[in-house]
Amino acid sequence: MTNKPGRHSFRERLDYMIDKLRTDILSGVLQAGAYLPAESTLAKQFQLSNKSVRKGLDTLVQESLIVKIDRVGSMVLDVAQERIRIHFGCSASLSQDFLIDELIAAFHRQHPGIHVFPVTLNDFNHVHSASEMINNGMLDVISLNSTQFQEMTENGLTALLDPLEPDAGLYPIATEAFLAQGVMYAYPISFSPVVLCYNRSHFREAGVPEPDSYWTWDDLIEAAETLSQRLGKHAVYFVPASENRYSVFLLQSGLHTVTDATGRPTLSADTAKSLSVYSGLVNNHRIFPKYLAGDHEDETISLFVNGQVSMVLATYFNLNAFKNLALDYDLAPLPTLKPRDPQRMLMITIGAAVAANSRQKEAARQFVRFLASEEAQSLIREKTVSIPARKLVAESPASSELNRPSRYLMYRELLPAFFYHSELGLPIDALRRFRKLLNAYWSELIGEEELHEEMSKLIQLERQQGQPV
Repeated sequence: MTNKPGRHSFRERLDYMIDKLRTDILSGVLQAGAYLPAESTLAKQFQLSNKSVRKGLDTLVQESLIVKIDRVGSMVLDVAQERIRIHFGCSASLSQDFLIDELIAAFHRQHPGIHVFPVTLNDFNHVHSASEMINNGMLDVISLNSTQFQEMTENGLTALLDPLEPDAGLYPIATEAFLAQGVMYAYPISFSPVVLCYNRSHFREAGVPEPDSYWTWDDLIEAAETLSQRLGKHAVYFVPASENRYSVFLLQSGLHTVTDATGRPTLSADTAKSLSVYSGLVNNHRIFPKYLAGDHEDETISLFVNGQVSMVLATYFNLNAFKNLALDYDLAPLPTLKPRDPQRMLMITIGAAVAANSRQKEAARQFVRFLASEEAQSLIREKTVSIPARKLVAESPASSELNRPSRYLMYRELLPAFFYHSELGLPIDALRRFRKLLNAYWSELIGEEELHEEMSKLIQLERQQGQPV
């Protein structure tokens, strides 16, 4: 049996050794006057030959980072106080989702020789912007949510990211979001299902029982009618065209086509029913406000905070808007389409990945590892309402006095019910085309028959192009 090196090539292993030693020297982990491990030790550590190790050390000599002393070893030189700079492309929402600015500050305290520069990416064009900037050598680390990673995978862009070693301490359902062909490309930082968030005081005032896990959408609509009538306001809201909202209904029914009497493909009865229920909800303006001008979750949260609606579809990330407010709220699983249907809930995970062409790859890896570390995850647990991706941290008691819902840990019992957008069996580009069709349908610009016909055509087209559905 041979002891072969891992999947990294010789050149990758050599570059990794050089990069790690350089980072340790520039960041102060290896102080001036310290000696590097013996060449034989480095050879074993990085799976290289002694000759290759010497070649790598020669590179560090040329960079004036070490000096070789005959019969003694390689000594670290006194270098100027220079920080390694890494650029982190991320969404602006991370400041609220899990206080990314505080996490970066904590990383700086732990690694004073490495400076992280956040670069805000456009949420609506995140993958394209990140890919362009990585190709131009402008980013070392990027944030990705599960949908964005799915888009990168479908467009053959995972080669832009450096593979990472698995971490058994992270929730498996969270790491699943960033796997492609068995390789992990990002570490999850935080995750959330889409849940039903409700104002408890509104329910008490209206004399309506609070939502429970047996609710169907019909139950929600019935409760909303009573709430609206007794409180004199709309009862429920979410952004109808959001891919993180309409997809919930399609997940619950499945996305299937059948052949009608004329031999043409059409949507299955269950899929058609889910669209009908959703349309009936968002077009019932006794309980659901007319669509607002924007297309952002801030609208939903603002209505809820101001007491203008009693129920919203939300994520745990959204709950951070309430953490310092005296708002009496709680959570429940999403209603189902039919009584006793198994739960199927949409899952969203946010993670961080290393750019494969980063010139500071070891420093970038240290930052990504830190975001998934116990220290960073504990900050998320204590200072936000978001769910940390590290299991032991997420399920530990929190000492801070944030306004957390009493059912915060509800998600633990629902883990088997969590699914990503990929479960729909359509690429992200097709879901965006769905969005346009559904928006026209909910706005009553096209009828139900035309919607079913156009959606069926889109599904059939994806099948013909070899996409899973």
